[in-house]
Amino acid sequence: MQSVLVRLASDFRAAGSTGTSATFRRMKISLDRAASGLERIRPPADATADQQALVSEMRDFASQIELVRASVDFGDVTTIVSHLRDVNAPAAINRTLDRLTARGYDISVRVAGVQRSASTGG
Repeated sequence: MQSVLVRLASDFRAAGSTGTSATFRRMKISLDRAASGLERIRPPADATADQQALVSEMRDFASQIELVRASVDFGDVTTIVSHLRDVNAPAAINRTLDRLTARGYDISVRVAGVQRSASTGG
């Protein structure tokens, strides 16, 4: 699990923080890859529910990022800001990771949210 999350963090850094459609597209691809990677992991019995939750939360994050990307393509700042505000999956992912850590799993990576820039009202 840790290696999937480390790769996701690396992919996000590589995607950049320009707020362009291409950046959000790369983020979505990375999230889809992470969800697929997590889905292939056979977790211990006590982590199965959280592993399934992480897969779902990663897919939610990818869907939320896709809405932001589409808004950027459309060019409506109000819609961009609205969709950015609706990105709540990182908090859910981190709560799940915190539950796993509390049970003794060594997961040091956490997922950051999407930051709004000054140009989009952030």
